[in-house]
Amino acid sequence: MKLRQPEEPEANIDMTPMIDCVFLLLIFFMIAATMSKVDQTPEVKLPIAPKAAIPEAEDLRNRGVVNIVPLGTPAGGGATSEETPFIVYGQLMDEPGLAKIIGERRDAEPDLRVYMRVDRNAEFRTVKRAIRACANAGVFNIIFGTFQSKSAGGES
Repeated sequence: MKLRQPEEPEANIDMTPMIDCVFLLLIFFMIAATMSKVDQTPEVKLPIAPKAAIPEAEDLRNRGVVNIVPLGTPAGGGATSEETPFIVYGQLMDEPGLAKIIGERRDAEPDLRVYMRVDRNAEFRTVKRAIRACANAGVFNIIFGTFQSKSAGGES
């Protein structure tokens, strides 16, 4: 008597879960990249520093961003003035408001550091006020953003 071999099902690989994972990762990285650049105000024209040190990736973590532009620059639904010269999270702020928001964030993140993006035409007295507000909030670790030129001679 001849026995028939049982039919084996054909092996198929379902690509749907892999495609779903790839799309989820793509969306995650797009959102993460967008979120990391939210605090960078386009009105700030950074000063050129040919020998600027590029910070390490761990130096940029836990940084609060403070943008300072020349007085009268349109930003945050208005224009910067002597009373509200700072831009934080897209909002114009005065010195006590800056100290308050940095203090609140420092309470949530004790190792908070500040990344100050100062326009090349901003007045130093405004920068000094921002540094004082950070010190009043208990944050003393501040780095300043600069644009590193391509040549060592300062030509860009």
